Amino acid sequence: MAFIQTDTFTLRGYECDAFGRMSIPALMNQMQESANRNALDYGIGIADLVGQGFGWMLMRFRLRIHQYPRYGQTIRLTTYPTAVEKYFIYRDFQVRAEDDTLLADASSIWLVFGIEKRTMVPLPEFIRNLKTPTGIDPLPKLSLKPDFQTMPFVAHLEKDVEVGWFSIDQNHHVNNVAYVGWLLESVTDSWLQTRELAEIDLVYRTESHWRDQLRIELATETSDTLVHRISQYESGKEVLLARSRWRDNGFVIPAQEG
Repeated sequence: MAFIQTDTFTLRGYECDAFGRMSIPALMNQMQESANRNALDYGIGIADLVGQGFGWMLMRFRLRIHQYPRYGQTIRLTTYPTAVEKYFIYRDFQVRAEDDTLLADASSIWLVFGIEKRTMVPLPEFIRNLKTPTGIDPLPKLSLKPDFQTMPFVAHLEKDVEVGWFSIDQNHHVNNVAYVGWLLESVTDSWLQTRELAEIDLVYRTESHWRDQLRIELATETSDTLVHRISQYESGKEVLLARSRWRDNGFVIPAQEG
């Protein structure tokens, strides 16, 4: 059987930023939760894979925000697999308002790793046999190697973080949303206060784990586009690469007294 997962959420205060917009980590966490529920229906949830010695890993994710959901708003989040190949499974997401306005969408690529050796393996047969829904209109497939992955990178800003216990998920590696939180916190104050994220394109390169030391780096590509890199501090091995596009947010920051 094929399954489409649809969940309805009403935004709480802790899911929103200082301007009352839904935060990017909150949105990505809800997308991940809906994807987990859809995987359970298909019999390919985390526990299903662990029982056979496998785990899920996100390889690519591109999120586009057309209109930010706001505090108290009810949104409808839909997700489904769109294609299955030898090594990869593709999944799309849509976020809509109650009047069916498209607020955000995302496309993603997932792979399976063997728990014992922590290396990518071909998708097991029980995943390759998955049936994708009919009558859907998939987003364009993400490339396995986007152009920013091979571009020269010269950091303009950098900061270091240590992976904490609460950044680790059930696969015993850093949750993919935690990286995005660190990446966005590295953006300058002026950008965070006067702009909003319009799109982010992510390439996850390798795992990191509890107590790992990571370096978060940022470079300006154009007047509205940044490129990002997260790497292991000691080895320099790349963990994540990303490109983000920003637009004016229309808010006026009140002057600080004193």
